Amino acid sequence: MLRFTALVAARTLNHILPAPCLICGLTDSGHPLLCPTCNTALPRLNREPHLCKCCALPLASDAPLCGKCLQKKPAFSQSCIAFNYTHPLDFLIQQFKYRRQLSSGKLLAQLLSETCSTAERPDILVPVPIHWRKRWQRGFNQSELIAYWISKNFDIPVLSACQQTRHHHSQKGLGRAERYKNLRQSFAINTSIKAKLHGAHIALIDDVVTTTATARTLSELLLKNGAQRVDIWALARTPDH
Repeated sequence: MLRFTALVAARTLNHILPAPCLICGLTDSGHPLLCPTCNTALPRLNREPHLCKCCALPLASDAPLCGKCLQKKPAFSQSCIAFNYTHPLDFLIQQFKYRRQLSSGKLLAQLLSETCSTAERPDILVPVPIHWRKRWQRGFNQSELIAYWISKNFDIPVLSACQQTRHHHSQKGLGRAERYKNLRQSFAINTSIKAKLHGAHIALIDDVVTTTATARTLSELLLKNGAQRVDIWALARTPDH
């Protein structure tokens, strides 16, 4: 009874004092967490005139694939990515990952769910893993949380099929070749659930796709261990500099 009363009180308080926009801080009772102005300002990838059909990199022409995917086609089939990793989207992701603002993460997962609503439905959601040391420092794996929030929207099971077995330095600032070298032999399949991968269509869940090195490495690993197809579902794609 006490718990129910507290829940009703919280909902009443949220109605009287709605949560401010997570970007600009202004309060709009009709649009909690994200005001219409900031919602419009988000750099949605579907506004780009041309995207690589494999990795969703924005392109200057209507070519079907970017240069990197033409040079070496990834093991994953296609990507469903919601945003360009630019302002103000990068602010929301940083608030989620580094300041533990879970409301930002949940909002982003909802927006990604809307983006992926027309994509071919996978059998399993597999979050990109992080090493236990980083998880201990951060308190959570952001890709895992995103996967569970998406799972509730689509009723698709989440399977922590991959493990990061080696702790390496941050990938931030590294080029494509350096990232591959950094990731080599860093991941493994959770052998206790390997059988569940057989013949499965998997969506690999990530927060930000940068050089596709992590996505390529994990996709190859999943396919090698029995998956039938791997797609990438991610919050954001970094522009090609």
